[in-house]
Amino acid sequence: MVALLEPSLHLQSESKLSIQPHAEMIAQAANTEANRQVCALIVEDSPTQAKLLSISLNRLDIEVECVDNLSSACKRLAEPGIDVVLLDLSLPDSQGINTFYRMRNFDPVIPIVVLTGLDDQNIALEAVKGGAQEYLVKGRASEDSVARCLRYAIERNNAEQRLRASERRTRLIVENALDGFVSFDQTLTIIDWNKHSELMFGYKREEILGKSINELFAPISVKTSAPVVNLGNVLADGGSTLNKRFEMTAITKDGKEFPVELGLFRVEDQKGEIFGTFLNDITERKEIELKRRQMRRELEKRVQQRTADLERSNEELQQFAKIASHDLQEPLRAVQGFAHLLGKRYREKLDKDGGEFIDYILDGTMRMQELVQAVLEHSTIDASSKDVPLTSVRSVLREVETNLDHSIKESRAQVVYGDLPQVPVQRTHLIQLFQNLIGNAIKYRSESSPKIEIAAEQNVDQWLFSVSDNGIGIDPAYAEKIFDMFARLHGRTEYKGTGMGLAICKKIVTANGGKIWMESQPGQGSIFLFTLPAETLTKEETNGRND
Repeated sequence: MVALLEPSLHLQSESKLSIQPHAEMIAQAANTEANRQVCALIVEDSPTQAKLLSISLNRLDIEVECVDNLSSACKRLAEPGIDVVLLDLSLPDSQGINTFYRMRNFDPVIPIVVLTGLDDQNIALEAVKGGAQEYLVKGRASEDSVARCLRYAIERNNAEQRLRASERRTRLIVENALDGFVSFDQTLTIIDWNKHSELMFGYKREEILGKSINELFAPISVKTSAPVVNLGNVLADGGSTLNKRFEMTAITKDGKEFPVELGLFRVEDQKGEIFGTFLNDITERKEIELKRRQMRRELEKRVQQRTADLERSNEELQQFAKIASHDLQEPLRAVQGFAHLLGKRYREKLDKDGGEFIDYILDGTMRMQELVQAVLEHSTIDASSKDVPLTSVRSVLREVETNLDHSIKESRAQVVYGDLPQVPVQRTHLIQLFQNLIGNAIKYRSESSPKIEIAAEQNVDQWLFSVSDNGIGIDPAYAEKIFDMFARLHGRTEYKGTGMGLAICKKIVTANGGKIWMESQPGQGSIFLFTLPAETLTKEETNGRND
């Protein structure tokens, strides 16, 4: 009954004409709904032709409605239910290509398949350019071909409508993006951009399209710190810069420079490669970064000044402690000497109270000398120098045992230790540290013979030492206080001492970048733990750890 003119008439031209755009999408959609019953409006002035078409299409599960003029067709399309129009170009109220245009203008969405007796290539081409889904010539195709053509026209039109809707949504997203958007081709010619780009650069859309994207960027930046990037080189580098964020210096229509962050991406379309970029004005971020750098420099300057002041103050305090210790010991020695002389010459002439008073004076001057000497030792402890030789802890402990030999034998104490490391700490400091801790363990012993165990284990770049005993223990409430200068938890008559021993231990440990603490319970002994470096530290590194 009807036939296709030049099968499917696949015409393409410079005006982007294609009867089958997006063929894969359309074919997939057609397969999905191939069996769905559709309703076709046949616009045909020949009752016989209309009747034959109706019978054949009904037999192929296509519902049909017929009208014999264009006015009736437009009136029917104003109501819902029609999926496709099968249009004859020779009607009583319209002839030729104008018939198609009038139908198309009335409803630009409904798919139109032209079915006519006009076997004219020029008319066919013009109809297809105008939006006809197919151009069919009567008498050249089977019933099945016409039915497939109608179904295919519907599905192709649906796919095109979905594509247009998707494009509208994409365009809406791009237009309402908070960043500027610019797309350009391989020659760097701008082919699209959004409203935010207009606000950012000051160019209207019609002003910028067709210009080089390089016009948006300053060739040499003076006002901003953003680097200069050649977009031509970016596109020619094999794509390694694509999909990465980087900074450039942008320039507005009136010549104002400002920093932007952008990332390039590439898209393939029917014309080839196009490129796009979203640009973000980072002026505010740069200003914040500048303020932070200024604040950081100011802070570093203050820290350096404070460090210098502290070092100067420490030096002055050390000098003062040395002078004070020396000046204090001179009158103490004088008092001590005259007290000895007084006791030697007049003790027999004095009563019992007088002799006790002389003993009190001698005892007080001796304790005062010990305190002055302890303060002097505490003040001279400083952070390690840059090159501190490794010191064997085992050899230090052997020397400490020799120094405390009398106390160890008198108390029948046991000092137990195994393999111990070498540490970059001055030997004299280690001797003071362990001698104070072991001496305290012997002094504050319980009724049992003292047992002092010393161990060490490495933790990353530090050694963790432990010195445990079975002595009288300490209330945890005083775990911090005992490291203070002159701290004493017991009376002088019960346990002798200056209260400086643990303060000196803390000063030695912290001066070498470590920490010291204690764990104990009354009557259950004590364990002192402290860390020392496992490698040589500079003075700056040591101070940093102390902070």
